[in-house]
Amino acid sequence: MRPCRAGLGVCATTLVERGTLKVGDVFTAGAAWGKCRALQDEFGNSLEEAGPSTPVRLVGWTTGADRAPRAGDALSVVPDEPTARKLADARNELANQARDAKLRAASSSGFDKFMANLGGEGIKEERTFPIVLKADTAGSVEAITSSLEGLDVQDDVSRVKAKVIYSGVGDLTKSDIAVASVQGAFVVAFNVGSNAAAMDEERRLSGAVRTNYYSVVYDVLEEIEGKLQKVLSPTPDGELVGTAVVKQCFDIGKLGKVAGCGVETGWIRKSANIRVMRGDAIMYQGRLRTLRSVKVDVERIDAGSDCGLSFRDWEEVEVGDIVEAYEE
Repeated sequence: MRPCRAGLGVCATTLVERGTLKVGDVFTAGAAWGKCRALQDEFGNSLEEAGPSTPVRLVGWTTGADRAPRAGDALSVVPDEPTARKLADARNELANQARDAKLRAASSSGFDKFMANLGGEGIKEERTFPIVLKADTAGSVEAITSSLEGLDVQDDVSRVKAKVIYSGVGDLTKSDIAVASVQGAFVVAFNVGSNAAAMDEERRLSGAVRTNYYSVVYDVLEEIEGKLQKVLSPTPDGELVGTAVVKQCFDIGKLGKVAGCGVETGWIRKSANIRVMRGDAIMYQGRLRTLRSVKVDVERIDAGSDCGLSFRDWEEVEVGDIVEAYEE
């Protein structure tokens, strides 16, 4: 189901299996219904009716893209509009109940898994990154959901996975924003926009929810993978005030392993919160044990100077690592 050319509203492609579909017929499919205003063949030519084994584009959906049928839903012709509306509303209510149950399960599963893992040896804490996804077609929703839920980042103690807690076809609606707000979800809009009510709700929430628009699948996956990494290893408290590069490593008796560094930007203070990066990987977060200039303990080293660093409870530093200093 997708927008047709201007003036035709939403349309969907269907294959007639039995009987004849005619202009003027009232129909239902999933939680959607409508009255056939136009039929088109694969070349865009108008048809008055379509028989068995005929693929057609169907125009006339009343419920709109926010209640689109899913790929594979059966389309049936019904006697009149009240019947169609009643059937579609009943199916929509069932779908909403199923969605609510899924959201409740998503809310509790992370805590349940954590409690189940307490006391276990070698078991990693599992966390999920919730996502609300809206896309232009059911095929896009299915493909992006599969790719997102295949993302998985982990370290020695934790792992974080993406979880699409709600998805649908068509523009974002107010209810989509409400779900994202309640669940603290990241909102992905792929080749779709937001209706007026959704934008008003987003403004009302004052930044608690922000819609992220994409047109390339790779951009979606790259963005979410970066978000997962931040959930796994968040940035240290404070602002970045300095960086240093590790030039040499030394084993010095009781001090253990010391990194000989050159401070490249800002300054490094002994009391700073420290993060060590190796490429895109976070190798260490903590505090300095020692900060020395030549053989003298100092409290601060500025850009352009060399220094020796050692880290609390960590000695796996290597040449080329980047040391970042953060101060609150």
